[in-house]
Amino acid sequence: MSRLGTILLLLLALAAAAFLWLVLPGWQSTRERLAARDVVLPVDPLAIRAIRVISGDDGFELERRDDGWHVGPKPRDVASPDAVGRLLAALSQLRVHDVVPGSELEAGRRLSEFGLEKPRARIEVETDRKATLFFGKDAAGDDRIYVRRDGSNDVYVVDDALQRLAFRNADDFRDRRLSAINPERVDRFVIKRDDGEIALERSARGWNLVKPLRARADSAAVDRLLGQVLGLPILKFVADESNDLGAFGAAQPRAEMIFQLDDDSRPVALRLAGAPAAGGNVLGQFTARDSVYELPAAAWQALQTSPDQLRDRHLLDLNLDTVDAIRLRLGDRTREFVREGEDWRATGGPLIPAAEMERFGRALA
Repeated sequence: MSRLGTILLLLLALAAAAFLWLVLPGWQSTRERLAARDVVLPVDPLAIRAIRVISGDDGFELERRDDGWHVGPKPRDVASPDAVGRLLAALSQLRVHDVVPGSELEAGRRLSEFGLEKPRARIEVETDRKATLFFGKDAAGDDRIYVRRDGSNDVYVVDDALQRLAFRNADDFRDRRLSAINPERVDRFVIKRDDGEIALERSARGWNLVKPLRARADSAAVDRLLGQVLGLPILKFVADESNDLGAFGAAQPRAEMIFQLDDDSRPVALRLAGAPAAGGNVLGQFTARDSVYELPAAAWQALQTSPDQLRDRHLLDLNLDTVDAIRLRLGDRTREFVREGEDWRATGGPLIPAAEMERFGRALA
C-alpha cells in the first residue's frame, strides 16, 4: 500500500475514534440518559427516619426511634424489624427499566396517560429532606408500573414489588414477637398466681430465688424461662391501645409475670386472663405495648413454673478461679491440691494441668 493510502487509513481510524468518543454520546437521547440511572430514589436506608404510605384517604407511618421502628397512628405499635427492613431495601433498590422524559410530556403527552396526574397512592420518605414517590397505572410488560418523583415530570417504569410490599394493611408491619427485650436486661421478675408468688433477682454471680424461699437459682433454667416468655409469638391482635383485660371478662389476671429492667424504673408485665381451653390459646396483655393478644398455650404453661424447677441443683457453688487450695480428707488420710501458677500440684506429686483440675472442679460441683 502506498504511503498516501496508509495516511488516509490512519486519518479514517482517528475520525472513527473521535466519532465514537466525542460525537456519539452527544447523540444519546434524553430517554436513554434517564433510563441509565440506576435507581429511582438514591437513598441510604440507614438515613431514612420515617416512611409514610398513603393510598387515597388511608395510610400509616413507620418511624425510626431510639428503640427501633414503630408503626402508627392506628394501630400504634412496635414495627417488625424484618418487615421494615424489606421495605427499606425495596425503596433504595427500585431500579429503572425505562423512562418517559418530561420533555415528551411537554410535547403533547399527558401525565394522565400514566395515571400520574392526580395519583392516589404515594410513599413519602424522610431523611434530612423529604422525597415523594407517586404510583400510577400498570405499564407494558409483566409486573411493571409507572412511577414519578415529586418535583419532576419524568415517568419511570419499575417493577411493582415495592407497590405490593408497601400498600398493605398496617397490621402487616406489626412485630409478631411479644417483645424484643433482651433477657439480659432483666434484673428481677415476679410471677404472680392464685397460689402465691415466685420472685427472683439477678446478682453478680447469677440468679437467686428470693420468694417463697431464699436459695440459689439455676441461671440456665431462669434464662430459658425468660427467653421463652419474652419471645412468645403473637397469634392474633385482639385490641389495640388497651390495658384492661376486664373488657374481655377477666376482672383480674389469673397469672402475671412482672419484669424489672436494668435501665428502666417502670416495670413491664405480661398478664394472662386465664387458662386456655383444651387445644386453645390464651388471652394476654403486655404493658410495654398496651395491647391485648391471643398467645399460645405455652404462655400459660411457662407462668405455672414452680420454685423447685428453678432451683440450682449443684451441690457446691464452686469457682476454681477464686480457690487457692483444695484439701481432701478420708479418715486419717489427707491429700491437698495447691495452685501453682495456672496449674496445680498435689502434695508430693507431679504438676496437674489446669484443664484437668477444671474437670475435677465441675465434678465436685
